[in-house]
Amino acid sequence: MTKEERFVVNPLQAFLLDPRRSGAAWGIKHRPKHGTSATGWDLQAERKNRVLLIEAKYITGPFAAALAGLVTAPLMHRQEKMRSCKSKSWCAVVAWGIGWGRQRGSTRKYKMAGIYQIMLDVLARNLEFWKCYSRVLKVKYIFFVDQGRVAKIRFDRVITLAQRYAPVSGLSLSEKRYRAEKLLAFLVFK
Repeated sequence: MTKEERFVVNPLQAFLLDPRRSGAAWGIKHRPKHGTSATGWDLQAERKNRVLLIEAKYITGPFAAALAGLVTAPLMHRQEKMRSCKSKSWCAVVAWGIGWGRQRGSTRKYKMAGIYQIMLDVLARNLEFWKCYSRVLKVKYIFFVDQGRVAKIRFDRVITLAQRYAPVSGLSLSEKRYRAEKLLAFLVFK
């Protein structure tokens, strides 16, 4: 089992299956048997007239490389696991799952502020592109996973936070991280 499966996909699956935590009862339609050789989506969940295609990334090193993988995931022509021959259903939406390399009992510095800061920096550079990206490719949610707990935020909401974050050019890295963490402080991990 890869770290991505253990620290991101498994907590996301538990979150989606529990209607008290996720707000709705999702059923897991597909999950790759072998995480290292899988070519499809990392997790596919369904409920009535909703299909959630999740691309998960476990961050241990540079976040920019993982973000590139998340951004290009909806552009790939991946087959959705369904009965018909179509590649994607009309009700499918894409979600990003992001977990980071801090395990229980670890003394390493908490990385959430760094991840938030890099993500908001990238989004704030071209807000019109990200609005179009979200609308055309149907990217609806971002799931942040920390020690088995999951926080969900709509992608549109992150873009509006990036608009508020945009005027921070000229600040030091620690000030940018503090501001990014302050903007996303409302996230509740369940």
